Amino acid sequence: MKSRWSHILVILLGAMLISQQDLKGQSSHAAYQFVDHPTYTRLASLGGVNITAQKDPLMFLSNPALLDSSNIRRPALHYLNFPGGIHAATLGYSFSGFSNGIIGVGIQYFNYGELEGFDELGLPTNNFLANEYAITSSYTKYTGVFSYGGSVKLMASVLDSFQAYALAIDFGVNYLHPSQDLVLGLNLRNIGLNLKNYIDNQNLQLPTDVRIGASFKPQYAPFRFHFTLRNLQAREMDFYNPNITYEGRANAFVQKAFRRAILGIEILPSENFNLQFGYNHLIRSEFESNNGSGAAGFTGGFAFKMKEFEFSYARMFYHVPGGSNVIGVSSIINNKKRSF
Repeated sequence: MKSRWSHILVILLGAMLISQQDLKGQSSHAAYQFVDHPTYTRLASLGGVNITAQKDPLMFLSNPALLDSSNIRRPALHYLNFPGGIHAATLGYSFSGFSNGIIGVGIQYFNYGELEGFDELGLPTNNFLANEYAITSSYTKYTGVFSYGGSVKLMASVLDSFQAYALAIDFGVNYLHPSQDLVLGLNLRNIGLNLKNYIDNQNLQLPTDVRIGASFKPQYAPFRFHFTLRNLQAREMDFYNPNITYEGRANAFVQKAFRRAILGIEILPSENFNLQFGYNHLIRSEFESNNGSGAAGFTGGFAFKMKEFEFSYARMFYHVPGGSNVIGVSSIINNKKRSF
């Protein structure tokens, strides 16, 4: 037991060290933000950020501690259609690893299509292509009521002749209650270094993040609650848009703090079908217009199993720009009965 808690203390110490850095997501040198975009259905339908949703073949890309034996030899392919003609695909697969652990491999690929090129005077030049991708390898180990995970990611961003590469690692530890459907999680994301920048003497900033989360399903109840806090290392409460102020508002502190929170709920009417809903206040506040926010920040989706396959769909709403649709399919190769 002592060794288990020592592992958690090491991760907490890492989180404290990261929190001392002034990391702001809207820096002009910020890069590789695509790795945190929800490109698979379970994550997208639960609000876009989650570190405790289990029994999903792709959730290890959000938190490496979520790899589990129920998803071994279960390939999954998900496709995202985003406003503006942006397309993304996510592929994942897991298998038994050394020391009774589990290994997962995944690829996230973004295609931004053909973009118009202009020179320094604003005159049109040749069109060019832009794409980004990340290749992830993860390992998870279960010890008693804890699961520990780590990931190594190679991230690339290619914009015509400009290319950037980075190497990052994720850490995760989850506590699984021995008798209740309760999960507590801690996740450190995108800690690493640049291998190559777009231009010389440029210092690109990785989207480093510290997250905590919890999920709970009351006994006999057909639903599960999720709660996640992100960007706990950021000093600015308005970490994505430091220019936004809430002067004169009585709920200023609550508004700013709630921008870190993501809420989710799963409804489980049967073993082979479930519904998911989420709310992301940051998205809702960022896409607010003079005409209101509409459905911005709300998400939803479903998943159902049919023989050896599982099909899923999710939609995230962004109000004025529209919304993104994610569809996914996974194959249950090892033919074992599973439940959500």
